[in-house]
Amino acid sequence: MLAPLRCRSETIAAEGTRKRRGFVFWQLFVTTAILAGSPRNHRFFDRFGAQPLIIAHRGYRSWYPENTFSAFTACLGRCRMIELDVRLCRDGTVMVFHDRNLTRTSNAAMMAWDLGLVSLNIDDWRSDQIRRLDAGSWFVETDPFRTLARCPVHRNRLVTLLPQRIPTLQEVLSWAAVHCMPLNVEIKDMKASSLGPQIVKEVIRLVRTSGMRGMVVLSSFNHDYLRACRQHAPEIATAALQQRYHPEDLVPYLRSLGVCAYHPEKSITDQALVSILRAEGLAVNVFTVNDPTRQSRLLDWGVTGVFTDFLEQKERSSRGTEPRGGR
Repeated sequence: MLAPLRCRSETIAAEGTRKRRGFVFWQLFVTTAILAGSPRNHRFFDRFGAQPLIIAHRGYRSWYPENTFSAFTACLGRCRMIELDVRLCRDGTVMVFHDRNLTRTSNAAMMAWDLGLVSLNIDDWRSDQIRRLDAGSWFVETDPFRTLARCPVHRNRLVTLLPQRIPTLQEVLSWAAVHCMPLNVEIKDMKASSLGPQIVKEVIRLVRTSGMRGMVVLSSFNHDYLRACRQHAPEIATAALQQRYHPEDLVPYLRSLGVCAYHPEKSITDQALVSILRAEGLAVNVFTVNDPTRQSRLLDWGVTGVFTDFLEQKERSSRGTEPRGGR
């Protein structure tokens, strides 16, 4: 059974002062780095120190519906950073959602008829239509990590939290500021959509207006987005996501992107890679590592952090750690 969450109102009230002080410290860190002429972009991960950085992948998604406030709130006290995904919907609102298609993690297929919609792609839906969707029941019904079967009490509790809605990035940034929670915002590749050219500027605008510039790192598999981030917001940290293979001349390539970190898939990460990049002052955060043995090996190699779906060692095992139906 899961331990009581630290997100309860009494805990929040008791820790309010500490969180506000922490937020002020982060902002002072950013200001000092900029005034000193040091690119804060490249120092983002230094503030975490030598302790391993555990990054919640789409929130606490092994026990809660991914990219929802239930998954984010459950992270408090269990990790030091949350990773989430963003896409633009039809009216230009930045929504926190992983897939282009709404089907896997919502009841969009059921609601589309009532809303007069044919497409199930998020960029064909307005934000007010998306807000009507239930983004939580699918998790209870499919139990993708087989965690609910092991804990019926949690299943029953989770039902009381339904429906979960698809949040906007603005909402999550505001929530993260209150809790002094750093975020890794992955900008999903929208080059197949007419909205693609807008997403980087809109994400930057939201990060800046939220006051969260010093607590957000922007990542993407679309490295042109990272170049755009460097052009329009050099003060915001960026990280390059990569799977299957590494770009040629990796270190010079990453320098050309202006990133502070490299986020490789676990299958293409070895000790030599970690040593080279860390010696060059680049952070290395590996995704998605649910096997505790593999996680320990990576941390022994000196990676900065790991993205994981499981936030407590006792909940992970070498069996049943990947969601059914793929990553």
